[in-house]
This record gives sequence, structure tokens and C-alpha cells, in this order.
Amino acid sequence: MKTTLLILGITLLTIAPLTQTLAQDDDRPNLKLGAKIGANLYSISDDPGLVDDDTGLGYEFGIYGRIGDRFYVQPGLDFVSYKSHVIRTVQPRPNERDAFVAHYMRVPVLVGFRSTYDGSVLSHIRYFVGPSFAFNVGVKDNNLALRRKDVRNAQFALNGGVGFDVRFLALDLTYHYGFSTVLNDDDAEGKGRALSLTFGFAF
Repeated sequence: MKTTLLILGITLLTIAPLTQTLAQDDDRPNLKLGAKIGANLYSISDDPGLVDDDTGLGYEFGIYGRIGDRFYVQPGLDFVSYKSHVIRTVQPRPNERDAFVAHYMRVPVLVGFRSTYDGSVLSHIRYFVGPSFAFNVGVKDNNLALRRKDVRNAQFALNGGVGFDVRFLALDLTYHYGFSTVLNDDDAEGKGRALSLTFGFAF
């Protein structure tokens, strides 16, 4: 709860002055809508319920709205599939590694800075940061005795990265640092870590 309040507080403190700046620059802030698709590398930090955990390759796609030009706010809605190769301390087949795949609906709220660089190919470079809320919508069948009920429904993360714009196309590299434990166990400590690369467009 304290982590959630901290994230919300940082978001409000960041967005409020930025919104005022946008309003001063233009009575009608620039609005762009976009879509993206990409891949992610995901792992879980140390957890007493896991003997071992290897990074897995997942995928994600989503839509977003970008309000502003040089300084902007970008809320979005993503479908994310995270994959990790895990061995649990308690599972039907001891010491057998299997893929743990969880699906989430994620709502990020990013604030960013867009450079004025205008080259022949690369038009802008963007830097962004912000929190996200993710809700677990499913877990793929596995041999680890991990089901949807074993995964925490609501998960929070802090996201940051860099983006490259080539006219209406965008390439984003984002790091996701989870604050919530992935599993529901009382002694669970493992939190999600992910690096995503997405390709999209805005209009």
C-alpha cells in the first residue's frame, strides 16, 4: 500500500506541473495516437519459493495517446505476456525446469522529453519515465503447479527508457522495475524485471 501511494504521489507531482506547462505553450496541446508491438526479456528476482529462474522471451502490444510535443504525457493500454524458466522448491516433479508464462493487462502513465533533433533520417530522440499498473489475466498451463490464483493480481512497476522517432515511426527501449511480488505466497519476495523493445507508429 505504501509503495502504491508513493508511485501515485510521484506521478501526480510530475504530471501536474507538466500539464500546466503544456497549457501555457498551447491552448490546444498536441495529441497523437499510436500503436506498438514488440518483445521483452523477463526474469524474477530472488525468491525463497524458487530454486532457480532464467530469463525468458515474451511479447507485448498496445495502444497509447501522447499529449504534448517537447514535454509530453503518454498514458497507454498494453497486453503483455511475460515468460520465465523456473524451478520451484515445491512442484509435482522435483528439479524439473518449466516455462512460467503469465499474461497481463498493463496501464502505463509515462512523462517524457522529446528532443528537437531533426536529422535526415532520425527526427527525434525521447526520454521517458513513469509508473504502470498491471492486472494478471491468465497463466499458461505448466508443470510447476503455478496457476492464476498463485500469481498476484495487481502489480506495480516503474518504467523508464529511450525512444527514437523516424517521422511517424517509433522504436522504444524500456526497462520495467517491479515493486510488487509476482507470487501470492506469504513468504514471496520475487519481483518482476523486464526489458522490452517495441516498434510502433503514431498519427
